[in-house]
Amino acid sequence: ALEQIVRDVLTLPRDPAKLQADVLEMRSEMAKHKPAKGPLDVKLARGGLVDVEFITHYLQLLERIALQPSLGDALAGLAAAGLVPAAFCAAHSQLARFLITARLLAPDSQEPSHGARTVLAQATCSGDWRGQLAALAESRRMVAGVWHDLFGEILEIGS
Repeated sequence: ALEQIVRDVLTLPRDPAKLQADVLEMRSEMAKHKPAKGPLDVKLARGGLVDVEFITHYLQLLERIALQPSLGDALAGLAAAGLVPAAFCAAHSQLARFLITARLLAPDSQEPSHGARTVLAQATCSGDWRGQLAALAESRRMVAGVWHDLFGEILEIGS
């Protein structure tokens, strides 16, 4: 019964303009009060995992599809419906893998020691540290591109 109540709430029709305005307001407030902790904070930095979550939940509520609790499964459903590119799912995976490893090796979101950089790059299948940084930048650009397409905002993501 509870699952049906949740589904009923999630599938309520929504005013697209209001939903978009609410997302932009919530993300703006979050960015003000919880800024990225450092250059490697792939969760809170613009073009990072928080933006992936906002995009995912926005599309789930707007289109009333892909209502799986797993973000990866929801993204796969949104990609299958043509609402996000497949590369968006890959960007999410790259950012999530990096976040998990970086929490151990770079918990302050600053560039870690040489040894830790090597382990981070290997753990995320990026080859080396330069490749890792390039993969993160590309993932953030992908997220920023989808954000711009949906919300008309250009995200400052740096290099």
